[in-house]
Amino acid sequence: MKILNFKFILSICLTWQLTSCGNGSDIITQSGECDLYTPSAESIYKLPFYAGESHEVSQGNCSSVSHFGSQRYAYDIVMDIGNSVVAVRDGIVTEVEESFSDGNGCPDDNHVYIKHSDGTVATYVHLTNNGVLVSVGDSVTQGNLIAHSGNTGCSGGPHLHFAVFENEDRTKSVPVSFNNTTSHLRGLKTGSKYKAL
Repeated sequence: MKILNFKFILSICLTWQLTSCGNGSDIITQSGECDLYTPSAESIYKLPFYAGESHEVSQGNCSSVSHFGSQRYAYDIVMDIGNSVVAVRDGIVTEVEESFSDGNGCPDDNHVYIKHSDGTVATYVHLTNNGVLVSVGDSVTQGNLIAHSGNTGCSGGPHLHFAVFENEDRTKSVPVSFNNTTSHLRGLKTGSKYKAL
């Protein structure tokens, strides 16, 4: 009986250590920042690509690679140069940049920033050269094509870097889940592929 209890406790401890807040894990209930995600079925966000497409998440939230600090709740989504990027929510375009060439390196990237009705700002980053299809002041609807993905700025390969921030100063990202894909209790998981439904 003592051995069984030890094994059970050990498995719980290992599970706890392997559970990464904000990396899609639903193995064990944690309190605090892990509880800030809206359940995916109740989310107001849709994935930033067209229904029917599938893309892998190469880096999820709370990663020690580059998703920490202000970028804590960012996602890196693998996309080829030229893939369609769509708006995750309705909003107003507040900033665009599209003049940089793919593969240019740090720090200059092409991007679109869209402000939502609640003051949050979605950022779509590493877009391709001349790949932005909206202008500052444009009103966009969820699902509208806004840009084409690329490989500009601090990027190790073609992908979309996506994050939502509390406000326009972009100093604090917020946890986001998506209502048009498989259930994900604490964000999209690194290394998993998600299909937009």
